[in-house]
Amino acid sequence: MSAVETLPFSQPLSLARSEHCLAITSAMPLRVLSSALVGEGFGRVRHFANFHVGKHYDGHTPNEDLAQWLLAQGLPLTSVAMMTAVHLTNACVVSRPLGNLPNGVMALVTAGVGNAVDISVSNQDDPRLVLRATPKVGTINTFVFLDAQLTDGALVNACLSATEAKVQALRQVGVKDPYSGTPATGTSTDSVSIAATQRGDATPYAGSGTLLGRALGEAVYQATLGSLSLSLQRASAC
Repeated sequence: MSAVETLPFSQPLSLARSEHCLAITSAMPLRVLSSALVGEGFGRVRHFANFHVGKHYDGHTPNEDLAQWLLAQGLPLTSVAMMTAVHLTNACVVSRPLGNLPNGVMALVTAGVGNAVDISVSNQDDPRLVLRATPKVGTINTFVFLDAQLTDGALVNACLSATEAKVQALRQVGVKDPYSGTPATGTSTDSVSIAATQRGDATPYAGSGTLLGRALGEAVYQATLGSLSLSLQRASAC
């Protein structure tokens, strides 16, 4: 693992980078809602990992693979762990103020769009409709950190806000579903994690009608754009 760096968040968060893994560690347990293969659902978590796999990775037991990689990195099996074929050097970190906190919201995104999909289009012949847990080259993994206290409903609301921001970033870049030719809404293997410190007054909302939702949306939008830019530059250079 490479040298550890401090992330721009109002509570202590560190990031250790390597070619194979981005490992985020929080000094305090965070309340999390996640769609990750490992660490899915609600929980209290201090460790978050994003693992790189080759574009031809076709593991049939991805959860077991992630567990082995976590242990190899010295990370607990209680971590939130995702995987992606996007190069981890394409990761983009963006923080935004929240109230009197200069860095009350932070997003880390790794994004590629080689597997772009428009979820609103029904196509029974689309081979991507076959349920698979393995990542594709175009996966978008989103990690969001909020210095706020969110109810369970607000955590779900935050996932919605992060998704809206991701879709807007794809629209800005002009990404389309190669099968339907329509604007893409994401990829078929995207994952998201929302982590909150649970400090301050409880809020039941994290949507576009709140300062929290707007800060979250801006951070995810800018981080997704930044990572997409790096990924597209790499693709054009190949």
